[in-house]
Amino acid sequence: MAARFMVISFQRSGLNWLRYCTEYFTGMRTPGRPQIIAEGPVFFDRAHDVRRKPKRSDFTGLYDASGTEVYERVALLLRNPYDCFTSHYFGRTGVNFKQGFERFEAYANNINQFDALKAKKAVFYFEDFVNNEDGTLRFLRFFDIDPGGRPYNFTEMIEASHGWYRGHHGLFIERERPQLKAKERTAILRMLKHELHDNFERYLGRYLLS
Repeated sequence: MAARFMVISFQRSGLNWLRYCTEYFTGMRTPGRPQIIAEGPVFFDRAHDVRRKPKRSDFTGLYDASGTEVYERVALLLRNPYDCFTSHYFGRTGVNFKQGFERFEAYANNINQFDALKAKKAVFYFEDFVNNEDGTLRFLRFFDIDPGGRPYNFTEMIEASHGWYRGHHGLFIERERPQLKAKERTAILRMLKHELHDNFERYLGRYLLS
């Protein structure tokens, strides 16, 4: 049966941690590199850019051929856009600012597409759930996952998730990552405000980007 739940998450927004927790408590696979569960149907679909089909997900779009929404519940993961940019483009892919900036419009597009949905939906911010038990449980409960159904040690889960991540992506030291210059931050801010309009304050107001 196709997944009826969806997670929209630009790269480096904490999805791997939530995938680990989802698999731990449900015993079902989530799309991406195998973590705990390697086979079987997925609990939710996911996309880093809703305009494109991911390599390791069955996601093909938010609407079917008739224009009807596909998903019953949709979660949007958000991280400070400056941190997302440097962590993904400078830290992971190693591209320069110009190359990254040309692709970063996807971050804003994800927000706009999410905002337009009529499904049951919720926003989860990186700093509220990464290594944070209450925030993580809020995400799980949004999808009706009962964390009380299985004993767990939250600290041990964090360590296991970090170990999996290091095994696939290595360890990148934060201080080694190039930082955005003032003019680069300004360019990103200008683009986000232009693309998001009222959604800028609604979704990113907590970051006081200006």
